[in-house]
Amino acid sequence: MRLLPLLLTYLLPLANSHLVGEPVASVYDPLLGKRNFEIAAATYCSNLAEWNCVHCVPNIEVYDTIIGDTNIAILGDKEQNATVFAFRGSSDIANWISNFEVLFTEPYADKSIKVHKGLHAEYMSYKDILVQYLDKNENIVITGHSSGAAVGTFFAYDIYKTHKVKVFSYGKPRIGNDAFALSASQIEHYRITHANDIVPHIPEEVLGYRHTNTEVWYPNDDGQQFRVCTDNEDKSCSNSCAPLRCVSVEDHLHYMGEGIGMTAC
Repeated sequence: MRLLPLLLTYLLPLANSHLVGEPVASVYDPLLGKRNFEIAAATYCSNLAEWNCVHCVPNIEVYDTIIGDTNIAILGDKEQNATVFAFRGSSDIANWISNFEVLFTEPYADKSIKVHKGLHAEYMSYKDILVQYLDKNENIVITGHSSGAAVGTFFAYDIYKTHKVKVFSYGKPRIGNDAFALSASQIEHYRITHANDIVPHIPEEVLGYRHTNTEVWYPNDDGQQFRVCTDNEDKSCSNSCAPLRCVSVEDHLHYMGEGIGMTAC
C-alpha cells in the first residue's frame, strides 16, 4: 500500500518546502509549458517572420523579429493575452557548450549579486532594443531555450518590478550566484529541465553558481510526466542525475516530447 503514494509523488508535481528566498506563489500549467516551448523552438526556424514552421502555434501575431547571435521574436499571443518575447539559443549548441566560460560580472547596484559575464553581455547587446516593445499595461511572457533562456531571464530580471512577467525557460544554464538567485526569486519563472540535459548543470555549483527557481523537471522523453521543485538545486529534480549522468546533449535538444534546435525545424 505504501508503493502507490510513492509513485504518485513521482508522477505528479511535487512542491518542496526548502526555499531560497520566498518565491512567488504560482501553479505550473503544463499546457502553457508546452505552448511556450513551441514558441521558443520556432525561433530556430529560418522563416520566423512569416510564422510558418512546424513549431509555429496558431493565434500568434508577429510584431517584429530581431536576427543576430540570439534570434528574438516579439509576438502577440491571443491565447495567453500577452506580448511574448521568445529567445533562440546558440545555432551550434555543441560548440557553445564546449567553449562555455564561467567568469562573473557585477553589473547591478548591489555588488553582492554576480552573474555570468558572457551571457549578461549578450543580453546587454539587445536590452535597449527590447525595452522599446514594452507596454506597462500588457502581460509579458518570456520564453527561450539554452543560452536564449539565459538572455530572456536577464530581461525578466530587469523588468519584473514594473511589468507583469511570466518566464518559461528550457534547458537554461546557471547564470548567477546565490545572491542573484535570491534576488530573482520573486519572478514567476518556470525553469523547465529534461532528464540528463547537460546545460542546466553548467557552470558548476562549486564555482559559485546557483539556479533560480522554480524548476519543472520532465524525467522522461514523453513530455507528459513532470515534477515541480521549489528548491533551486533539488536532488528530486534534474540534480538527481548528478554527479555522473548529467552529460547529455541529446536531452538538451529534446523537450516536451519534441526536438528543438536548427535540425528540428
